[in-house]
Amino acid sequence: MQNTQNKIWNATLYLRLSRDDGDKEESNSITGQRELLRDYISQRPEFREYAVRVDDGFSGSTFERPSFQKMIEDVKAGRTDCIIVKDLSRFGRNYLDAGEYIEKIFPFLGVRFIAVNDNYDSLGDKKASDDLIIPFKNLINEAYCRDISVKIRSQLEIKRKNGQFLGSFAAFGYLKDEQNKNKLVVDQYAADIVRDIFKWKLEGVSPQDIADALNKLGVLSPMEYKRSLGMKFTTSFKTNSKALWSAGTVIRVLKNPIYTGVLIQGKETTPSYKVHKRVTKDESEWTVIEDSHEAIISKIDFDSVQKVLKCDTRRSPGGKAVGLFSGMIFCGDCGASMVRKTVPAGEKKYVYYVCSAHKQDKSCSPHRIRDNALEEIVLDSLKQHISEVVDMSELLTITDTAPLRTAQAQKVQRQLDKKHEEYEKLQKLLMSLYENLTDGIIDREEYTRLKASFTARADEAEKQMDALRGQLEDIHNHGTENAWMNEFIKRQGLTALDRAVVVALIDKILIHSNDVVEIIYRWQDEFAWQLDILRSARLQEVV
Repeated sequence: MQNTQNKIWNATLYLRLSRDDGDKEESNSITGQRELLRDYISQRPEFREYAVRVDDGFSGSTFERPSFQKMIEDVKAGRTDCIIVKDLSRFGRNYLDAGEYIEKIFPFLGVRFIAVNDNYDSLGDKKASDDLIIPFKNLINEAYCRDISVKIRSQLEIKRKNGQFLGSFAAFGYLKDEQNKNKLVVDQYAADIVRDIFKWKLEGVSPQDIADALNKLGVLSPMEYKRSLGMKFTTSFKTNSKALWSAGTVIRVLKNPIYTGVLIQGKETTPSYKVHKRVTKDESEWTVIEDSHEAIISKIDFDSVQKVLKCDTRRSPGGKAVGLFSGMIFCGDCGASMVRKTVPAGEKKYVYYVCSAHKQDKSCSPHRIRDNALEEIVLDSLKQHISEVVDMSELLTITDTAPLRTAQAQKVQRQLDKKHEEYEKLQKLLMSLYENLTDGIIDREEYTRLKASFTARADEAEKQMDALRGQLEDIHNHGTENAWMNEFIKRQGLTALDRAVVVALIDKILIHSNDVVEIIYRWQDEFAWQLDILRSARLQEVV
């Protein structure tokens, strides 16, 4: 370093406080650090305060901090040549990077570095012990940072599993409870907007048209609404001075399961306390808590909208909504989608549905059917099915099906137990295979063959166990609620079809040859299950 006698140092006072590392003591506060450092330079005439750089709320495990980077820019530009911190932990808790700055970068740039409480001054007579003490303190600081990181991760995981909301901002439609920031409460104004968005989508309105309607009505977008409430909300999306509703914003609302009362957290993580780049976790590792808060949208309506988003296709020219059966009609023979085709006939126009495979390369027969004929068939069938569901609901209210449900649950549980025993046996066989190989009981070829066989059987057993668990859950759900029935019952007296009704009640429509139409209703398995229960109950009454 150059001759420093009588030199006036342009000192930058660097202050840091992290929300993560537990620095809550007053001595470690930003105010406390500032007072300490100013008192230090006030007693030493060789220092002139150039700037105070503050990183409040930034971890010491990374040097990607805004004020720190600004300070380094000042150093490179020659505006400051001395950096003073309270102690080494305020400078940073990353052993390698801290050492790189203190031992290499600062000496090379002619920068004096002072850690007041650690009695370290790079300009002073360097003691041999400094070669050990400074790296050792940096190691301690890094270990502290690692320990805090582990504790924080553990605490956050516990909170997530307890259904506590950990986000900075609540989703549009909710607010953080004033008494408990980890609890979500419904924001009635925004919730009504969310309900309208779902309602319009079920009616067949496109996301872009929904966005246009909201903007025309002067409804604030989620970002602008948060700002209107005084929240300091920022986003990674590029926006104009005033953010408007867009198709993308509408779709994000429609796809967010939070509106059904489910809280999904822990989707992302950081590889370690040193690496702050966020990576997406596998969906199986997400923390999912059902009924965490009040729902705005029913699960049935939410599922219907997800189905609509998948099956909605292009609108007819000049149309504001997708077609009545768009994305829901398929050829009953080849499975290809059916497409609309308009055929002029004099002054009239007729609309048909035709197998897309036939239209494309004639690989299938046309399976042609007029749209008005299909609408009539679907309406008549739907009215009949609604009537059957209503009758079933009435029978269930006067029939004691509990004993049958209990017996069925016990039967499924026995099957599950037996399958679990089979799975455990296969796992033990897999574990013993390697020992048999190393002991010379079987050769490598036989080991590979047996391992593949046992693994396949174990995987199949696991799938069957999942299916049986699903059956048990269905038995329980069927016994406690039949919300799906209400979707049909509330549409008694139906006289015409619309997109909302079709999407809500029909899974898909198959057009077979000879004008045969097969309608697959939603909850068809549940309907068959309840019908079987009622028949069994009636038989027992007769006996």
